[in-house]
Amino acid sequence: MAISERLTSRPIDPWHQEVAGASPYPSHASALPSRNPEPRDYDEQWRDASLGARILSLLPGALAIVATVLMATLAYTPPSMRGVLVGVGLGLLYLVAFRSPFESSVGGSVPTQPVLMGLLLATPLPGVGLTVLVAVLLGGWLDGRRGPRALLLEAGNALHVVAPVAVLWSTRDPGGMVQAGPAALVAAVAAQLLLDGLSASLADRWLGTPLREMVRPLLWTWKLDVLLAVLGWALVVAVRPHHPLALAVLAVPILLVRFFASDRETYLAQSIAMHDAYAAASAAARRDILTGVANRRGWTQAVAEAQDRVADTARPVVATVLCADLDRLKVANDVYGHEVGDALIRDFAQVLRDCVPSDATVARLGGDEFAVLTVTPSRRGPVDLIGLVQEAVQAHSSDLPVRLSASLGQASCGPGGCIGQTLIEADEASRLDKEGRRAQRGAGGLDFPPGAPGARGQGSPSGIRVFVR
Repeated sequence: MAISERLTSRPIDPWHQEVAGASPYPSHASALPSRNPEPRDYDEQWRDASLGARILSLLPGALAIVATVLMATLAYTPPSMRGVLVGVGLGLLYLVAFRSPFESSVGGSVPTQPVLMGLLLATPLPGVGLTVLVAVLLGGWLDGRRGPRALLLEAGNALHVVAPVAVLWSTRDPGGMVQAGPAALVAAVAAQLLLDGLSASLADRWLGTPLREMVRPLLWTWKLDVLLAVLGWALVVAVRPHHPLALAVLAVPILLVRFFASDRETYLAQSIAMHDAYAAASAAARRDILTGVANRRGWTQAVAEAQDRVADTARPVVATVLCADLDRLKVANDVYGHEVGDALIRDFAQVLRDCVPSDATVARLGGDEFAVLTVTPSRRGPVDLIGLVQEAVQAHSSDLPVRLSASLGQASCGPGGCIGQTLIEADEASRLDKEGRRAQRGAGGLDFPPGAPGARGQGSPSGIRVFVR
């Protein structure tokens, strides 16, 4: 396998990317997925790379094209019809393997190594590099990489073939077929692995990946390549003489990889769908349907999480609770109808969300009861939630015939405190605020006397604006 394939990417199912955190640009066998560019940043990162890095990145592809063409032309051997069929068949199988990615802990991989061993042992050696080069370029073209730069980067994936061909060059017979013993084949695979590492380091220059980050992926790739090379070697030897149909056995590991990769992606997609459905149901169970803020269940969870933070005295924080009770909501419902009352509740919930800190929890605990919880570092002290809400309520305007107004109470607790007790104190402060403002308004009776214009069933409220305070 060629590590440099990570640059041109074998597409991997996006479901897998969400679970494994993989990049859309997976490696051939040992890429560094965290460093691979997102599609939208691909051209931008290339433009940002230095000229020297770009040249080094394109060097493996240029060398692969020159070397494979020279080997095929300078040592051309007329193949037999059987050789043509075997070569074409293995070339197509290499293309299939090249476009059959599966994901590992270090990136994406493609199982081309068994096919490469088949090409080395069952086809004329001078044409092996050209066959692989055509396969990888065609694979890139099918995957949408059709520009000159993209194809040149893709060609770098064929450079690793040059090393084993060079090692086995002197062992070929007059027909171009390899006649090598185990020692020569082991040396050929070792040379391929070393060239893999070199070409990867060059091809990755434009991404700026530190060499130390490539050690683990390189080792993983080399172990995988050795195992697959042994598999391909054994399969080719087992079917001698090299009948075209007999060599189809090399397709078995490729098809297995495609099957398992597809099955794994299906499993991941189902797992994510189930996770999303559970998360959506869980979130819905903690949300108030009318306002979209947290309900009592969501509030209870937020309080429990905040209590854990308050209890951690090593990182001192202050928890602040605000209790808010909408004024005269029942009167608004009785006079204008529950549609207006519901709109009033939604407006107040939106006001709370907009004015409190973004990390605060806003909850509707009952019909007209709301609460806000925020946790801040002790050095900053408690947040003045009452001031924020009062200012936002005064600035609020709407087409409703009822003006927003609420009784507010706030309490705080420091490190080691109890948020449950703080909630009781804030609720009591809100009750006292309501009683105090009632006393200021006086006992003037209902805001909307029976039969007044705007009362339910008494016609339109236009021209009369009633304020609930």
